[in-house]
Amino acid sequence: MRLVYFQPRLNAERNYRNGAGTEQVWTPWWALLLHQYVPSDVHAELIDARTDASWEKALEAALGPDVLLAVSVMTGHAIRDSIHASKVGRAAGARVVWGGPHATLFAEDLEREPYIDHVITGFGARSFGRLVESLRAGAPVPRTTDSRGAAGPMLVTLSRGPTHAENFAPDLTLVSDWSRYLNADQAIGHRAVNLITSEGCLRRCTYCSEPATSGHSWLAYDVEQCADVASEVIERADADSLKLHDPNFLQDLPRGVRFGQLLQERVGKPWAATLHPSDLLDIADDDLARLSASGLRRVLVGLESPVQELVNLAGKRYDVTRIPEIATKLARHDIAGMFTFIVGWPGATEPHYQQTIDSAFGIKDVSAEHQAKIHFLEPWPGTPIFKLISRTLPQPIRTTEDWANIDYYFAHLPKLHSTEWEVAIRQANEELSPYVEA
Repeated sequence: MRLVYFQPRLNAERNYRNGAGTEQVWTPWWALLLHQYVPSDVHAELIDARTDASWEKALEAALGPDVLLAVSVMTGHAIRDSIHASKVGRAAGARVVWGGPHATLFAEDLEREPYIDHVITGFGARSFGRLVESLRAGAPVPRTTDSRGAAGPMLVTLSRGPTHAENFAPDLTLVSDWSRYLNADQAIGHRAVNLITSEGCLRRCTYCSEPATSGHSWLAYDVEQCADVASEVIERADADSLKLHDPNFLQDLPRGVRFGQLLQERVGKPWAATLHPSDLLDIADDDLARLSASGLRRVLVGLESPVQELVNLAGKRYDVTRIPEIATKLARHDIAGMFTFIVGWPGATEPHYQQTIDSAFGIKDVSAEHQAKIHFLEPWPGTPIFKLISRTLPQPIRTTEDWANIDYYFAHLPKLHSTEWEVAIRQANEELSPYVEA
């Protein structure tokens, strides 16, 4: 058996530009994490459509009856390349397995697609390794493997606190040229590389699909191993900074502080992470100072709205009158904030669009280093908001191809969104941040 990991293009250059004005290209960590559970004698290669202009030729040359084509898919434009690659794979006699966020949310839909053989949902690394072993042994393999919150040696679901994975040893050799995954980021460096140290989230935000995709659990890898891997990635890529793409990195503050200390000791590079607004309000100044001293230069903070009723609806549960305090607190410790907002909430009145724009610019008034971005609410199946909206506004039934057209920087649902605000929001975003990096 041979393995081909396929990374589709996001085709979101207007939304995810880096400091150089080109589309950000993040390391395909899913492939690196999966491959640590694959038998060492299985040959594998990574084909990344984002970094290889001739990816279609490379894909055709790599595929065959002895190949398992593994595709990780986010909902949105990435689905287009995923479908194309899968159809090419099946035509060549390869088996095709889909995983990732879209596969987790829409497993039943994908089961019906003729170009997909297997679907893995949730935290799929261990499940993928077992799939490979079963296929090699000729053993029966289920159409869908649901690993969300599944008990086992790798994952035990807890109601509070992180679940600890047994190992964090991503196969870094799958990437032949790490310089392809460097992004210019004005807050942390000109050659930023990214990393994930945990998956899932223990929060219960009503609009977010993360709780559904992770089974309301949080899988956190050993912090010492994470710091070791981060140091090696920085060296391989010759990076000058690190961006952590964990859904909520600092929900375990001691772990976050320890990571920062270890990273500072090993490489002394600036870094960026994610932080919940209520956690930020609770952090003592001493701890925030420690994070800053360890090189933390930017945090992504999802505020969602300056309207308290809408924040409550989002499940964030923090006091919106403290938004200026949040911005000031970060600026005091030389930490830039990337603050995200959402408009188009069910039941929201027309003025909330302008209130959101005003609040975002108010943050910029606190510090020129702060940035903000405003999204349109896109109700994802499996979320409480989707269920709420569906009671009064039936949602369209979308095929896999339909989901490829989703872009939450634009108003898709006229009955939910005020489409005339789309231009105003877009213009505000261009001023609130020179590029999108949320």
